[in-house]
Amino acid sequence: MAGSKSRFFYVHNGESMLKKILSDKEKLVALYQKLAEAEEKYKFKLSRFRGVAHESASGELAFSELKVREDFVRSLKAEIKALEEKMGIKK
Repeated sequence: MAGSKSRFFYVHNGESMLKKILSDKEKLVALYQKLAEAEEKYKFKLSRFRGVAHESASGELAFSELKVREDFVRSLKAEIKALEEKMGIKK
C-alpha cells in the first residue's frame, strides 16, 4: 500500500462497521505508542512483583500476568522490527 493516506472500507460481519486501513507509517507510529504504554505497564507490574510465595494463588496470578505483559512487549517489538524491515528502515 503506497502513500500515507488512510483508506476506509465497510466490512459485513452480521452488521456493517467502518474499518480503517492504516498506512505502514501510521501502523509504525501506532505500534511505537502501544509499545511505550505496554513497557510502562510492564515496568510498573515488575516493580510491584515480589515473587511467588509457596502455595500462593495470588502470587501465581501476578506472575502469570507479568509473563503475559512481558510476552506482549516482546511481540510488539518483533512486529515493529518486521514492519521497519518491510519499509526499509535500518536501526
